[in-house]
Amino acid sequence: MNPQFYTTCWTVVIDSAKSNPAESRPALEALCRTYWAPLYAYAVSSGKSHEDAEDITQAFFGHLLEKNLPGSADPGLGRFRSYLLASLRFFMIDSHRHATSQRRGGANRPVPLREAEYLSTAGDSPEAAYDRKWAHILIGIALDTLAAEQDKVGHGDRFALMRPMLLDPQGGESAMAELVARYGMTPGHIRTTLSRLRARFREIVRQEVSRLVVDASEIDAEIAHLLRAMQ
Repeated sequence: MNPQFYTTCWTVVIDSAKSNPAESRPALEALCRTYWAPLYAYAVSSGKSHEDAEDITQAFFGHLLEKNLPGSADPGLGRFRSYLLASLRFFMIDSHRHATSQRRGGANRPVPLREAEYLSTAGDSPEAAYDRKWAHILIGIALDTLAAEQDKVGHGDRFALMRPMLLDPQGGESAMAELVARYGMTPGHIRTTLSRLRARFREIVRQEVSRLVVDASEIDAEIAHLLRAMQ
């Protein structure tokens, strides 16, 4: 995960509108790298081929960078996750209208996307695919942040063994054995360490979510929404 995720919080993104384009562009490019996958998942689940979804997502972010749309966004419109998805929807509709208008000789009338184009190819709605991918990216960022913290205090290798156990307590039998053999940790010590790591992991998740909501009162609801999306 890209450590520049931090530059995509509402405050920094809005400030980019006031900055010199050459100074703000790296932050917006970091946003594109971080959020490319959820938007791509939405396009694929909307019925687009993988190639078309890739082209749409790439063009959308090119549009964002060219127009500096994140910098002109209004945090009052809602959570950043929702804002970005709504922007992609409008972009897809406008792109479809433009392409259809050209095919029909320039007619300038609304041409809505077909309902079938929004159906998921894997049984999920496009919105569900988007939210699930968003949640996985957020979890990955939190885990990478925790890994960097552990590496800084000299526990990087040990954390690499414990990392899978943070989210799946039942899936670490071989890791448990290696922790005992390599580091002389007792089962009780391992459980205590995991408990502390999970507590810190939850703190990091809250910190990351706080960067993407308008008000702190929304943090718990946003976390609950993303947890449901992962089920």
